[in-house]
Amino acid sequence: MDRLPLLVFGPLAIAAVLLVIATGIRQAITRFRSRPTPDQLTAKYETYLRRLLHPQPEAVEKELGKLLPERLLQLYEDKSAIQSVGFQLEKPGKRRWWPKRWPVYCFEPLDLEALNVLPYEEELGPGYCFATTGRGSWYWIAASDQRAKDSPVIFLDYDSGRSHGEAVASSLEEFLNLPRLPIK
Repeated sequence: MDRLPLLVFGPLAIAAVLLVIATGIRQAITRFRSRPTPDQLTAKYETYLRRLLHPQPEAVEKELGKLLPERLLQLYEDKSAIQSVGFQLEKPGKRRWWPKRWPVYCFEPLDLEALNVLPYEEELGPGYCFATTGRGSWYWIAASDQRAKDSPVIFLDYDSGRSHGEAVASSLEEFLNLPRLPIK
């Protein structure tokens, strides 16, 4: 009688363990196979860089039905500035000894492809996410009926939500001139 549970449940336990092992192996193989090759990574980067260095503000403005700020257009004309990546902007906080840091992974290309995949905030109205943290958050600037010289920069935080909708800087000029630190 002591062996009956072992004879009944023993094979079931072994089958469950084998199923878990087989599933893990299958997932590992799938992950390994789905990694992009170095050639694919290079092609993807070259496509991104081509899009970044050849902005299409007229097409974006036509799609938005509004005009982007003049300072944003100037940013995309400065090829070295738009290619800077992997830094943090440091803004003095309410407590001087604890500055607020805003990570910038890279700038987004200014084209219709980016406009169609980047987030759109209904309550903010038309605008453009011009930079990303690389972790589900973007820096957004408003578009308007008349071409503005500049506009406030708003942080759209879809990662943790704590800073979602927070104004990072009162203008893009201020945002771009904040002290830069390397990302840790």
